[in-house]
Amino acid sequence: MARPEVSAEQKKVKREAILAAARDVFAEKGFHAAGIADIATRLDVGHGTIYRYFENKLDIFLTLYDAINADLLRIARGTRPELATNTGEYIAEMQKFYSEFGGIFLREISHLRIFFDEVHADPEIRKRFEASQGEFQLATERFLQIGRDKGFVRRELHVPSTARILNAMIFDAMRAAASSAAESSSNNLLLLAMTVMEIFNKGALVRV
Repeated sequence: MARPEVSAEQKKVKREAILAAARDVFAEKGFHAAGIADIATRLDVGHGTIYRYFENKLDIFLTLYDAINADLLRIARGTRPELATNTGEYIAEMQKFYSEFGGIFLREISHLRIFFDEVHADPEIRKRFEASQGEFQLATERFLQIGRDKGFVRRELHVPSTARILNAMIFDAMRAAASSAAESSSNNLLLLAMTVMEIFNKGALVRV
């Protein structure tokens, strides 16, 4: 007897269930120690079910990485410094970025840890990480360049270098917060935002 046809919606639900289980397994065991069997056991399904939706363990991990990275890039690219008419509005755009960025970070804190820990676990993971770093660099450069063109950011600052330094501080602090105890992660992230804003305000903005 032929199997009943699976609808597109049912496939979507099953795929999302596999990803949700895999997120927890990777967070608990790490990339190398985790296996397809662990994910299948978590869902109480056979190995074949997993392979109908994903090529292998790396495919699942990269799908999870791309989803979180897309959320973070959406926020970075969604800032609207071009709408700012004064320094206060320009700073408010940066504060909005940190607020939304921090929201995703805290929501995904238990899973983000694995992405920092496993950057070197596979060449393709490293490749995706480096590509995302490049995208964040471009988004930050855009924010700074618009600020400079509008007279909010000091003209003598080298935009690419300033963007690289800001992003380095952000990602290093994220890595540290992800490695902290859950109860301290929120405080660490708040401290990060306040520190970066203070450095930016005193070092990059035009003094009036």
